[in-house]
Amino acid sequence: MHPQIVRHIVSPLLERLLGRKTFAYLRECESMQWRSPAALRTIQAQKLGALLQVAQSNCPWYRRTFANLGVNAANDDPFEILAQLPRIDKTTIRSNQSDMINAAVEGGLIPFNTGGSTGEPLAFFVDRRRIGYDKAARILTHAWFGVQPGDPEVYLWGSPLEIRGQDRFKRIRDRVTNELLLAAFRLNPVTMSDYHRQIKAFDPASIFGYPSSLTRFAAFCEETGKPHTARNLRAVFVTGEVVDDRQREILSRYFNVPVVNGYGSRDGGFIAHECPSGSMHVMDQNIIVEILDESGKAVQEGECGEIVITHLDAYALPLVRYRTGDMASPTSSQCACGRGLSLIGDIDGRRGDHLVGADGTLTHPLAAIYVMRELKSVKQFQIHQQRDRSIKVQVVEDGLTTPINCERIIDDLQRRLGPLPVDVETVGSIAVAGSGKYRHVVSEATGNFDLVSSV
Repeated sequence: MHPQIVRHIVSPLLERLLGRKTFAYLRECESMQWRSPAALRTIQAQKLGALLQVAQSNCPWYRRTFANLGVNAANDDPFEILAQLPRIDKTTIRSNQSDMINAAVEGGLIPFNTGGSTGEPLAFFVDRRRIGYDKAARILTHAWFGVQPGDPEVYLWGSPLEIRGQDRFKRIRDRVTNELLLAAFRLNPVTMSDYHRQIKAFDPASIFGYPSSLTRFAAFCEETGKPHTARNLRAVFVTGEVVDDRQREILSRYFNVPVVNGYGSRDGGFIAHECPSGSMHVMDQNIIVEILDESGKAVQEGECGEIVITHLDAYALPLVRYRTGDMASPTSSQCACGRGLSLIGDIDGRRGDHLVGADGTLTHPLAAIYVMRELKSVKQFQIHQQRDRSIKVQVVEDGLTTPINCERIIDDLQRRLGPLPVDVETVGSIAVAGSGKYRHVVSEATGNFDLVSSV
C-alpha cells in the first residue's frame, strides 16, 4: 500500500481501534525532544509524581513500601521518594506480582513476557498507555533517519510471539502496514538466499533486527556475490544485542546506509536510541535512567554501573527503579544534534552466541531461549554448546511450581537444532559473566562453522 495512505490513514486508524493514543503521544515526543534538560526534568517530575500516586493508590506492594518508608506520593517530592525506594528486579515481580499490578488501569491489563535475554524470563503486564508511548518513541527515532510510518520495513527478528502469530489476519495487517517479517532463528544458505530475494522485491526504507543475524546475512551476501538491491533503503536499525565495531563495519559496507543502535527490552520498554550524530539518547519523556553500583549509588562518569529504569508510563505494573541487568557508563556530554534528551555511554550486555544445528545451520540464540521461557518452573538458565555441538543446559528452578520437565527441554531443543546430544542439569545458581550479566547462551561451536561452505 502507498506509504502516505498508511502513514496518514491506516496506521492512525489501527492505533485508535487498538485503544492507543500513539500518534497523540508522538506529537508530544516530537516537541519534547528539543526541550532543555531542565525543562525535561520538570516534565519527568510531573509524570513521576502521577505514576507514584497511582502505584500508592492501586498497588498494595507499593502502598506498603511507601508506608514503611514514611513517604506520601501526594505530598512529597517525587525525586526524593524515588531515591529512597528499593530497586526491584524480575524476582521481586515474580514473587509479588499480584500485589504490584494495577487492576484498575485504563483499558485493562495486557499480558507480556520476556525472552529472558539475561537468562531469567518473566511474565508481566503492560497497558495501552505504555505500549503507545513506546511505539511513539520508536516512530520518533526512526524519523531521525528519514523513515516515516508506512515506509516499507523488513524485520529480521525472532520472537515467537511474532513468528507463531503470523496467522492470516496478521499477515494481512503486515502487508497493509508495509512490514515484512523474516525469521532470524535459522540462517542457512537456503534461507538467506530467499531473504535476499524477498528484500529485493520488497525494497524497504529500513531494515530492523539483531546485529548478529543481520551481520551474518550481510557477510553471506557479500561472500556469495549477492549485491544489496534495496534502492530506497535509508537505515539499518539494530537492537537486542550489543553491536560491535566489526558488525557495524560489515553492515555499513554492505548496505551503505547508517547503522543505528537502539536499546530497550520487552520488560523495560523503549529506553534509548542513537541519533544521526552518533549519540545514544535516553527517552527522557518516558523513562528515567539511573546508572548505579551494586550498593545502589550513582556511579561517576567514566565508571560502569547497572542500568536501572523507571518507566513513567507503565501504569499496569509500575516499573519503579527496575534493574535491567545491563551495564553502561554515564555521560554528561551534550550532543551536537541539539536535542535536550540526556545521553548514555557504552552499553555492555546481551551479547549472545549463535548455536550450530546438527546439519550445520546457524540458529539465533533466542530460538533456544524461547524453549526455556515457556516453562514457568524455570527461574534462571544457561545453555552451553560444546565444540562437538552437544548441548548442556543448566536450570535453576523457581521452587514455586512443578519440577523441571527435562524431557520436554531435550525434545524442544532437538526439534529446533536437530538430533544433538542434550543434557539438562538442575543447579542452585549460575555464575555471571564479567559484565555482570548472565550469559544465557554460550557456544563454542560457532567458530567452527563456515558460513558459505554449503552454498
